[in-house]
Amino acid sequence: MQEWSNRIILLLIITYIITQFYSPPVLYMVTVILTTLVMIVSMIFSKHLPRIFSGTMVGIGTIILFIQKAGFDAWAESITKNLPLVCLIIVVPILTVPIEIGKYDGYIAQFTSKFNGKPQLLYILLSSTFYILGPITNLGSIHIIHSMVKRLNLPVEFLGRLYIRGFSSINTWSPYFASVFLVVYYLNIPMLYFLPFGLLLSFFQFWTANILFSIKEKHSINFEAMEPKVNIRTKKLYELLFFLLLLSGTIFFLEAKIAINVSVLIIITAVVYSFIWGKYLREFRRFKKEAILFRKNIMPSQANEVSLFLSAGFFGVVLSKTVISDYFSYLWTQISHLSILLLILFTIALVGVLSFVGIHQIVVITSILSSVSPTNLGLHDITFAMILLSAWAVAGTVSPITPTNVVTSNIIKVDVYQIILKWNLLYTVIIMSVHTMVIYCVHLLL
Repeated sequence: MQEWSNRIILLLIITYIITQFYSPPVLYMVTVILTTLVMIVSMIFSKHLPRIFSGTMVGIGTIILFIQKAGFDAWAESITKNLPLVCLIIVVPILTVPIEIGKYDGYIAQFTSKFNGKPQLLYILLSSTFYILGPITNLGSIHIIHSMVKRLNLPVEFLGRLYIRGFSSINTWSPYFASVFLVVYYLNIPMLYFLPFGLLLSFFQFWTANILFSIKEKHSINFEAMEPKVNIRTKKLYELLFFLLLLSGTIFFLEAKIAINVSVLIIITAVVYSFIWGKYLREFRRFKKEAILFRKNIMPSQANEVSLFLSAGFFGVVLSKTVISDYFSYLWTQISHLSILLLILFTIALVGVLSFVGIHQIVVITSILSSVSPTNLGLHDITFAMILLSAWAVAGTVSPITPTNVVTSNIIKVDVYQIILKWNLLYTVIIMSVHTMVIYCVHLLL
């Protein structure tokens, strides 16, 4: 079943790309059918909690559509709403293949070992590494960075802070991340136009985390001595940075020049660059072997994300056509009349609290995007996008079911609630306050 599921997913991605250039009704219908099949099989392969959330959203949405006696167009729109996003999160991790083949993690590890006995510089360096690896490798960046530093015997309380904060700081700006693409996709904001504002949020996350670590946290952590490495090949580090910057630059350039869905642009560029990179490394035979293995393991490795995003898109569209959407809109409008500052803080805090009790942020944020118009709130689309992406970043630090916390908990073998409540709660409260003020200032300027 796994093999057939992955073949269906591959066929869906190819069909989706074709429909962006040529879309007869029969091909659109095929896309809807394939998306439905992928939604079903992804729920089958999902873990327990994501399956419950996905099943609940699909179940409620299906009941509502039946009650409304919705036609094919309503079903099709709901089912395929987040298809561009799903295709993106499935394909982009192919870039991890040349990174692993090139053994770039080993070269970064050698460079990292230079900072023996300098925890503050080590924290800055490793959190910066997320900006290099994270946008391309997504959650894989945590595994890659851990493979680099595990030989350094760093304290788990240091790693528990570093991994969560480093990864969440990419959620506000990376065009390859589901969070960013979801928000700019719904609000129809050009990716390049939003990038400086996303980076602004990330900048304050980065320095807030580093200042907090410097002033309060590093003194309570016992760091063991590390043996510095010799013969560090900085050429390989520059090579990695060059490829990643070239990839991002190519996407932003083509987006401005070619009238095509940005998800298709990113997918095609990522695949082409992976092949070129594999060829450059003179390991093309190995690259093909790893790429085939990657395709065969889409399910179950990405089942949780695929099921959650497809079901959330389905649920969000259905919700937008009900009276519940009006209540959402009314609540946000009333708060905006009281204070925009309060609205910003309320939205970020609400998504964070609901995430902490187990409701994935994509459910809440998709519902807000589907129901609330930034124009009715007196907000610029950019400001609204910043609010929701700040909420996503905050939720990612406090949710016990978000992949970031689950992966970190498994890697360092520490209870997830200790990571959230003992090591990162203060940071979460501070960054929520900092982001609120930053977004409010941007609101006043736009």
